Amino acid sequence: MSNRPLRFGVMCDAAGLTEFARQAIAHVTRDGLAQPVLLIVNEQVAAPSSWRKKLGKSLRFDGNLWHLHERLFPLSNLPAYQRQPLEQCLPGVEKLVCAVTRKGKWSEYFSDADVAAVESRELDFILKFAYGITRGAILKAARYGVWSFHHDDEEKYRGGPPAFWEIQRGDHVTGALLQRLTDRLDGGVVLHKCFVATDPRSYRANLQRIQSCSWHLVRWACLDLLHGHQETFTGLPSATVAPIYRAPNDWQMLRFGLRIAGNWIRYKLANQRIDEWNVGLVEAPQQAFLNPDFAPAIRWLPYQEPGQMIADPFLLPVSGEPRILVEEFDWLPEKGRICELRGAKERMTITPVIDEGLHMSYPYVFVHEGATYAIPECAESCQVRLYRLDESLGTWSRVAILLDGLQAVDSTVFIHDGRWWMMHSADEGCGPWSLFLWHAPSLLGPWQPHVANPVKTDVSSTRPAGNPFFHAGHWYRPAQDGRLSYGGALSINRIDKLTTEAFRETVVRRIAPDPGGPYPHGIHTLSGQGTLTVVDGKRHTWPLPLLIRRQLAKRFRWVPTGFRYSKIRPAAPLPLE
Repeated sequence: MSNRPLRFGVMCDAAGLTEFARQAIAHVTRDGLAQPVLLIVNEQVAAPSSWRKKLGKSLRFDGNLWHLHERLFPLSNLPAYQRQPLEQCLPGVEKLVCAVTRKGKWSEYFSDADVAAVESRELDFILKFAYGITRGAILKAARYGVWSFHHDDEEKYRGGPPAFWEIQRGDHVTGALLQRLTDRLDGGVVLHKCFVATDPRSYRANLQRIQSCSWHLVRWACLDLLHGHQETFTGLPSATVAPIYRAPNDWQMLRFGLRIAGNWIRYKLANQRIDEWNVGLVEAPQQAFLNPDFAPAIRWLPYQEPGQMIADPFLLPVSGEPRILVEEFDWLPEKGRICELRGAKERMTITPVIDEGLHMSYPYVFVHEGATYAIPECAESCQVRLYRLDESLGTWSRVAILLDGLQAVDSTVFIHDGRWWMMHSADEGCGPWSLFLWHAPSLLGPWQPHVANPVKTDVSSTRPAGNPFFHAGHWYRPAQDGRLSYGGALSINRIDKLTTEAFRETVVRRIAPDPGGPYPHGIHTLSGQGTLTVVDGKRHTWPLPLLIRRQLAKRFRWVPTGFRYSKIRPAAPLPLE
């Protein structure tokens, strides 16, 4: 790893930097990774249109609705587009005012003198937040070129407006990329990508989402340079042949409005239904799911309590009858607690084992030095809490707080190359679609954040979904595939590199729920011990009595008394065999 910070320039407008640009720069200047040494300032202002052009725009026969939309809802109102003066953003950084010459309809070229001036600063890279379609010698004025963001997946959408056509075409995923520009339009060298779930109810919300979830891409690129991975920057340019999109015409805007309205209605209806989850057992080891031809026979548990459900199963490491830690969730208070299940055939007992008065889920189970531990998700507490099983009584007690002041979701720990690793997602910012890593010399810490956090942003394969397992020389980890819906499917990722400096993984298998089974609408946990694996599944239901009770509870602020049992009796804590 290089010991010196990278030197970079910033192409920017004289009016200042947007919030997106400021955050991108902040991510690379953090920890002394890179330092800005030159502002390449564009002071050119578009000449006012003649009265004939203004009249022509006002009498246009197409594009009126998009033009009206831009006037009523300007992008400058979005947080990601709000500007601050350069003097406030990057005080003391040298400025170089550069004018460009337009050749053809869109291409812009810097003068030889300006290119020479930029080259004299010996920059490692240039971040582009201004100017138009830049071509010519300026693209090679920095050692590793000019880097630019494109807020769409270039393999599907070229042109613009960004984050619009995903909603119009019903695409569940919105992408963004950081590229090294070349002279070929839409043919840059792609450095990194990220993908988030499309917000189908609002163009502005979707645009803000992908903006606020992509500024860390430039940090990943800087880490590649500092760790000696220059091959990333010399790869082949993108060969995309995706269609080029323009601003929507009036007919497309009308269809867009109807689609937005339909999406809102579907969202409201989906928000009222009950997603009923249950747990199933598979008589096969976890690694069997790597086989694309494997069709598991799932034995679903007999839990059927009205208004309640179980999910997030993890097997306890015991012989004999399976014992499973699960989240038990009550739909009225919308609160979960951790329970233990036994007797998974005709009759089953359920024992509450961890309940601290706040929502808990995902009771990740592991063994260390002969003791059994669990890390339930309790993001509401802003802590990652560690619990240990008392083997003589079969009860759990909290023994440590591994991380404090952090809303970690689905924390998962394991040992690799002599170090402890923790993976989790988060509820805020880019967290729902990102993976965060921590490492420590021992289970109790001290835990240090990974230098590339978040190490991955991809709605299809990020959020932890069960215990990692080692097979044929590689670690594999289950992750949620949330492209269609929360908990809609699973991916299994092979971890290709895991060090304190880098993280890479490859999706090797997608697992969808059985459309002909009793839980056809989702699967979001895959956990195993030995020759047994547990999964969960969901189905959409509309239980009218429960829906009415939920609405009354919300309207009158009625707090339900707690969990109820009719078909299954809660059991007292039982000792281990």
